[in-house]
Amino acid sequence: MDAVYYFAYGSCMSPEDLARDVEEFELVGPALVRGYRLAFTRYSRARRGGVADLVPDEGGVVEGVLYRLPAEQLPALDEREGAPEHYRREHVRVETADGNVYDDVLTYVVVDKAPEEVPPHADYVQTILRGAEAYLSRPYVEQLRETLRQMAQRKIQAEREQPKGDRPQGERGRPRRDGARPQRRRRASRRRRSVIVLRRLVG
Repeated sequence: MDAVYYFAYGSCMSPEDLARDVEEFELVGPALVRGYRLAFTRYSRARRGGVADLVPDEGGVVEGVLYRLPAEQLPALDEREGAPEHYRREHVRVETADGNVYDDVLTYVVVDKAPEEVPPHADYVQTILRGAEAYLSRPYVEQLRETLRQMAQRKIQAEREQPKGDRPQGERGRPRRDGARPQRRRRASRRRRSVIVLRRLVG
């Protein structure tokens, strides 16, 4: 049975997360690719934020995890990665921690890259860090943590600076919907006044 080597640098660095979609694989160990940098160039609705990508960078190095899996698992891996619509297959040269070199290793890169990086959701960040902390070098993990922290801060700052919408606000800052709530309040007030008048007449 043919086998394929696969380099993961995002959520799939966590074997537990990869196993949600790919039934059979073998963890080879930590690895790296040269000539790329890690970026978050696509918004994923499923992940509720930016997702990881390999972007060409002459002096860059990206650490990740190398797997070996049966070729029959490729359709499941494609589906997980959203290939070929969102990600496409690419083959890279990978170096492992013990000095071995693997040519023509499969990985995935974003097809339509956003002009600016998209901050990832906290849940996605935790998934990436779970794999990174288990297998990657300490300096790389610290650098990754700092990058993600800065992206999160920029997101918070951008949200603070964003002007409020023009929609009318109801109680506690909640948007009103077609004036339905004020109408209901006016009707309720009329009913209360009617009850008070009726009681006075009866009394």
